[in-house]
Amino acid sequence: MKREDLKALELADDVIEKIMALHGKDVEAHKTTAETAKTEAESLKKQLGEANTAIEGFKKLDVDGIKAAADEWKTKAEKAEADATAQLAQLKFDHALDAALSGAKARNATAVRALLKLSDLKLSEDGKIVGLDDQLKGVKETADYLFEAEGETLRIVAGANAPASTISAFEAAARKGADLVKK
Repeated sequence: MKREDLKALELADDVIEKIMALHGKDVEAHKTTAETAKTEAESLKKQLGEANTAIEGFKKLDVDGIKAAADEWKTKAEKAEADATAQLAQLKFDHALDAALSGAKARNATAVRALLKLSDLKLSEDGKIVGLDDQLKGVKETADYLFEAEGETLRIVAGANAPASTISAFEAAARKGADLVKK
C-alpha cells in the first residue's frame, strides 16, 4: 500500500496518516513473526546437524565414551537454546524499537538509535519499550530536526487584494516572525 494510491482515492492527509500507521503496525507484526520463525528454523537445522554428527560419532564409541559425549551434547544443546532465546529477544526488541521510533515520527530511525542509550531500554511483556519516552524527549530537545514537525504546515494563500505569493514557506514564516506582514 502506497500513499500515492490513497491520495488517488482523494482521502484527506490525516486519514492517510492514520491508515499508513495502522498498515505499518501490521507489517511490523508480520515481519517480527517471519523473522522469529526464520531464526527458530535456522537454530533447529543447526541443532539437527550437530545431533546427526554426534549420533554418527556414538556408533564408534564405547559405553563410557557415549555417556561422556551425551553429557557434552546436553551442555551444547542447552547453550544453543540459550543463544537462540537471546537472539529472539534481541530481534523482538529491535522490531519494537523500530516501531516505536516510527510512531514517534522519526525521520531517520538509525540516526535516532545512535543517540539513544540502548542499555537503559527494556522490552516489556506488552511489547512496549520501557524508558524510551524519557530518552526521546531529550533527543527531541537537542536534535528536533530528526523528527517530523508536529501540527500543520504553513500554506500561503493569495488574499482578495493581494497577488499570489511566490515566496517560500520558510520566507513567509520568517516575515511573519519579524512582523513584516501587513495586517
